[in-house]
Amino acid sequence: MRKSLIFLSALFLFLSGAVYAQSTERTELEKKRKQTLQEIDILNRQYNEIRQNKKASLGQLAVIQRKIALRNRMIGDINKQVNVINQNINNSYKEMRRLQKDLDTLKMNYAHNVVYAYKNRSNYDFLNFLFSASDFNDAVRRIAYMRAYRNYRTQQLDAIVKTEKLYKEKIVELSNNKKEKTAVLGEQNKEMGELVKDKNEQASVVNDIKKKEKEINKTLAAKKKQAQQLQSSITAVINREIKAAKIEADNKAKAEEARIKAEAAKNNTSTTVAPNTTATTTNKTSTTTTVKKEETKKPASYLEYNKEDIALGANFESNRGKLPFPVDNGYIIGNYGSNVVPGTNIKYTQDFITISSPIGTTVKACFDGEVMSVYDVGGMTAVTIKHGKYFTTYSNLSSVNVSKGQQVKTGQSIGRVGENLDGDGEINFILAKELQFINPTGWLRSR
Repeated sequence: MRKSLIFLSALFLFLSGAVYAQSTERTELEKKRKQTLQEIDILNRQYNEIRQNKKASLGQLAVIQRKIALRNRMIGDINKQVNVINQNINNSYKEMRRLQKDLDTLKMNYAHNVVYAYKNRSNYDFLNFLFSASDFNDAVRRIAYMRAYRNYRTQQLDAIVKTEKLYKEKIVELSNNKKEKTAVLGEQNKEMGELVKDKNEQASVVNDIKKKEKEINKTLAAKKKQAQQLQSSITAVINREIKAAKIEADNKAKAEEARIKAEAAKNNTSTTVAPNTTATTTNKTSTTTTVKKEETKKPASYLEYNKEDIALGANFESNRGKLPFPVDNGYIIGNYGSNVVPGTNIKYTQDFITISSPIGTTVKACFDGEVMSVYDVGGMTAVTIKHGKYFTTYSNLSSVNVSKGQQVKTGQSIGRVGENLDGDGEINFILAKELQFINPTGWLRSR
């Protein structure tokens, strides 16, 4: 019986932990589902704005594709919720059967003890048991035994009450789980219906785009020309910075060389012992060698010649995959490298990512740095920021609120989203390591 009580206590602890873990998982899934719904609502508003142009565009298709991806993700999360609920229901049934079995055992043992106590209820039996002790110590042990027996019966009764309470709680929990499962399945059916609508809308937009492939290809050609001009401008900005850093490094090296020569000359002048010609010659030779070493020593990158730039570049690299998105309300519609529009013959490549976001949305710096240039390229306003040997560029801005040479912090506003050639809101986000353009997707925080 004591083993049963110990097992019951352990069961209480185990069930509490399991319920907490499952509850946390369900809460997290519900939180994700609500966040996805909010993002879909934003996309719906954005899609309605784009549709007002009354022409199919790649931006319109990108919104629908993003919605479909979010719907699929949400349906997957709902399936996980259903699985968790089913697991909870199965666990509840198992626990109820176990509790019922334990309850039957506790009641049966308690009944046996009550019957036994009833049959031996007279004071005479108690006294007879007590005075039949062999000595005083034996009598004390018998009294302790009788007290322990009474406490044991009390514990039995408490265990029965707790088990019955837990059993009733499991019945309520099971009922709630079934209700929640019904509600979640209803949400799943609703999202499945919306997914079908989105896919039909996608097919309709793709058909419209296919009819306008020539027009869209012309627009893409114009965008490509803009992109080439932008990249040329970025390269020019970086080259100017490299040249300036190189001049600074060379000037510093020359100053250091002059300092060493002056120090050597001072040491030679202060030598008063004339016969020590050999020592003086050796000193000059050593000085010359030192100067040569200083001349040949060059930094790995002129862009990281200063300690501040070295630290900034190292911090930028250490934050790979953690950099914040340039806009709070946006998503990638054009990937770095090759892009293919599904269901059409439209293809294009780019050395940056294109982010769709409503016109006028605040654009933020993704990391600490210095504004290298604010310029206009083919009607697009762009801002290039230096982070050690790394450079980020934000183009297609409708307005800018930073200036050249200004120090900016992570998350600081640098401008607002402008409209593209189709009239949709978007920006281009470019990342370069010195003169090499690299894919920024892996550097940004996942959304």
